[in-house]
Amino acid sequence: MSLRLTLALLATTCSGCGLVRPVVVTPPQAPGSYSTSVEPSTEPPPPSSAPEGEAPSPRPPKEEGAPSRPAEHVTQDEVWWSAFADPALDTAIQECFANSLVLHDVRDLIYENQLDPNVPQGWWYPLQVGILNPAGLSHVVAIVPPAPATQARYSIATADVGVTYQVDLFGNLAAQRSAGMNFAEQQRQLTEARVQDLAQRITQVWFDILEARALRDLTLRQIDYNKELLRLIQARFEQHLTPRLAVLQQEQLLLNLEAQVPLISARSALLNSELKALLGRVPNPADDIVPLERQLPDLPPPPRLGTPGDLNANTPEMRLQELRVAEVEHRINANRASWLPTIELVGSVGAAKVGPSEPVLHQSVVGVNLTWAFFDGRRFTEHMRLPIQLHRRHVQYQLALNTAIGRVQDAVVQEETGATNLRALRAQVQLGQRLLDEARRLFEQGLSDYLTVLSALTNLVGLERASLQAQRVLLNHRVAVYRSLGGTWSRDVTLNRE
Repeated sequence: MSLRLTLALLATTCSGCGLVRPVVVTPPQAPGSYSTSVEPSTEPPPPSSAPEGEAPSPRPPKEEGAPSRPAEHVTQDEVWWSAFADPALDTAIQECFANSLVLHDVRDLIYENQLDPNVPQGWWYPLQVGILNPAGLSHVVAIVPPAPATQARYSIATADVGVTYQVDLFGNLAAQRSAGMNFAEQQRQLTEARVQDLAQRITQVWFDILEARALRDLTLRQIDYNKELLRLIQARFEQHLTPRLAVLQQEQLLLNLEAQVPLISARSALLNSELKALLGRVPNPADDIVPLERQLPDLPPPPRLGTPGDLNANTPEMRLQELRVAEVEHRINANRASWLPTIELVGSVGAAKVGPSEPVLHQSVVGVNLTWAFFDGRRFTEHMRLPIQLHRRHVQYQLALNTAIGRVQDAVVQEETGATNLRALRAQVQLGQRLLDEARRLFEQGLSDYLTVLSALTNLVGLERASLQAQRVLLNHRVAVYRSLGGTWSRDVTLNRE
């Protein structure tokens, strides 16, 4: 009999080892390269170099099927914002990582999930030590045969201390532990995505503040120029060389420019408040974080895009989807192992005493408990549900990859289009300045009326503002490219724990 039981347990063990399989997640198929060409082209255009002070040329579109350089794995020592070479920006982002209350909250949630009491943790999880069987005092009244029956009365006291330990022979607890730790790692990837989003937002607000300052300086210069032009028009009006209408038109243009100064100052104050909130400080509109001598930087060299397949390892969104697939695989293993026997090692030491005059009886038990549920409706329902959930996770994995590829391509296309637009605007600004100078020269010589000057001046004011805004938007597009490519540097931020 014992031999049969041993052989049955051995056969069950072998079959159980086959049911619990290693979890290996295969990434979804990705194209070999990105598609960032806006217009169809038979051959890539030659690279062009931008003149001094102008926006760099957009990267040429890659030939279809051409080999791509792998994207670099960005580490804590090589973060993407270092390309802007601004130590103050790096200090601000590091302050956010250290003091942001949002990061403190989501970062602590990682370790909270790791200590979930429902997840098997370490060797001590299946161990129980203590008074496992009820201890107590009982008073017994018994009828003792044969006839005539006699009545016996006695008291019995029992107490024992026991130990039980579940042997994870078939990997049920290990699969549950893997699924629980996987869920905690999912929270880490969500935290990494939040970290990268904060770095992106801080950089964008930083550039917005620099743009607001540059716009205010530009507006003040335009106001000074229009005041000088107004004095010229008033002098010509007093000499009856210019109608009153020209004076009124120039005054209206000047008032419009002066009315924009407080609006720009208010926007700058709001941006500074937002920046302080992102850094974990109390919001304050004072402009005391971005150094006053800073200006909007030039566009740094473009990063290596690599291949779309690199996004599986570089972006937290894709790492999250991989973990979500692995989580269901671990739960499938746990469900399979739950159909196999549960083995517990048990032992107890105790004592019993019957009546005050009887000696104390010592007892000890050592053995193995085996429980085996041949059918469980809840586990059977879970067995039917998990494959459907696994299929959905694979679909979501593929969808996340498509979304990540689209983010990279959209950001690159926007950057290339923005660079082209900025070069065109700067060329128009130069032409508009020459047009205004020529119109003013003809007006001062009496060879043209004021309407030509007003038209050229209004056109130049709009072009200068559009050029400044396009420069800031181009920088934001570059930041979006960095964010879409992801990086592994954000993991170090999630490891910082008070």
